[in-house]
Amino acid sequence: MTALKERLTSSGPKRILALDGGGIRGIVTLGFLEKIERILADRHPHVKDFRLSHYFDLIGGTSTGSIIAALLAIGMKVSDIKEMYLHLGGKIFGKKKGIFSFIAKAEKYDSNPLKKELEAMFGDMPLGDQERIKTGLCIVAKRADTFSTWPIINHPNGTYYEMNASIPLKDAVRASTAAPTYFIPEVINVGNEELGTFIDGGVSLANNPALQLFMVATLKGFPFHWDTGSDELFLVSIGTGISTKRTKQFKHKHLGDWAARIPELFMEDANYFNQLILQYLSQSPTARQINSEVGALDNDLLHGQSALSYLRYNVKLDKDELDELGFDLSSKEVEDLRAMDKAKNRFELAKIGEVAGEKFVIQDHFPEVFNIK
Repeated sequence: MTALKERLTSSGPKRILALDGGGIRGIVTLGFLEKIERILADRHPHVKDFRLSHYFDLIGGTSTGSIIAALLAIGMKVSDIKEMYLHLGGKIFGKKKGIFSFIAKAEKYDSNPLKKELEAMFGDMPLGDQERIKTGLCIVAKRADTFSTWPIINHPNGTYYEMNASIPLKDAVRASTAAPTYFIPEVINVGNEELGTFIDGGVSLANNPALQLFMVATLKGFPFHWDTGSDELFLVSIGTGISTKRTKQFKHKHLGDWAARIPELFMEDANYFNQLILQYLSQSPTARQINSEVGALDNDLLHGQSALSYLRYNVKLDKDELDELGFDLSSKEVEDLRAMDKAKNRFELAKIGEVAGEKFVIQDHFPEVFNIK
């Protein structure tokens, strides 16, 4: 039995990390992860060269979150990923394609720079590499030709493991990042010579993949079969920034305007739906207001007991919250930061993630029952 399989099938408390999609705003996530890594490294001095892959038994992500998840799963430090991301963002979301190229290929950006960077990161590593991938990994993508959401996992006991184990990790991640209108779809051999056409997992209810990962870890159809309970399962979910926005004059929007907004519309629904359900299943110290009717679900708990311990970290890309964090930005600058494809924002977004991580991530949020023995 490999060390990975033994880890995924062993008894005892289990820990999950879920990372949202959000394009260039993924760098916000890394600010939270830096603080989490520091807290957990200090708590586990006996773990040599501590990495988040030592702590989390399953790491999953959608779109930009899938890139970070895969890099964490192969044992990279957060600071190294952040440096890579600052470099990567300028290349992926660099120069936009011309209008005629966009019409012909339906992609706003050339996907080749992203492919080259993923090749540099992961080389020929397959999804089923049980040595170089240190922990459980889940890449969430949307299969466009069947309309199905695919949580692509590396558990050796998975129903489709034999078919999917040879998928290059770089291709699985590329599939999850193929946001419609931004990049062309990714075609992958999913086994038995069957070709699947994939687009960004954000065009589903799993742009925030936390609930999907909870189900992957606990439903009988998946191979993990981990126990539920506040002392048995710990889920940490991290976003890429949210905002309370209102768009004026919607009735005057053109077809192209609507098409460009579709990914964001899906992402907003997915984020709030996932948070609603997971707060309904837990008593979370990081619970936020869902809306003006249900609030933060302070007095709601499904069946009266927690199915898991749950943390959700995110930052509002609204002027009021950014002012509180110490950022003196105009309303126009704040609105500009919400874009998923403006590479020039990556340095400011990185600072916002750092400050938000320092403020919102607290050591007491991490129960000692989930410490590495």
